Amino acid sequence: MSSILKVDNELKAKVDTFREQITSEAEHLVASFFPLKLLELDSFLKEPILNVEDLKEIHSEITVRVPEPVLFTNSHHGLDLQNAKKRKLDDGADDENCRDAKAPEHMMRCNGRLVDLIERVKPEIRTLIEKCNTV
Repeated sequence: MSSILKVDNELKAKVDTFREQITSEAEHLVASFFPLKLLELDSFLKEPILNVEDLKEIHSEITVRVPEPVLFTNSHHGLDLQNAKKRKLDDGADDENCRDAKAPEHMMRCNGRLVDLIERVKPEIRTLIEKCNTV
């Protein structure tokens, strides 16, 4: 039960053109793009931003306040269960067994050197992933 697949000559020509285009692009990537990118990344590895001898240079002090934990109870203070879900606390009045969690009063500063490094490396990684997917 062998059947011969009949393909229109026009479609076959389009497929052959596409195959040649992808092949030439892959050959270009392997022959020239990747070697040049390797040399570029090798020189990047020698830059001072990556050659830190003392880690105190990139250390960033952080202070994080940990909020007090939220306490919940099963007490509904005599309310029936249907209305217990709709119960609201008065403005400024705290339930005796429940405290609100508060967010930290200030935001943490980011480490500038690490941000610079990430901004430099991330596009390189994306480019290499896209080019590797082509091959």
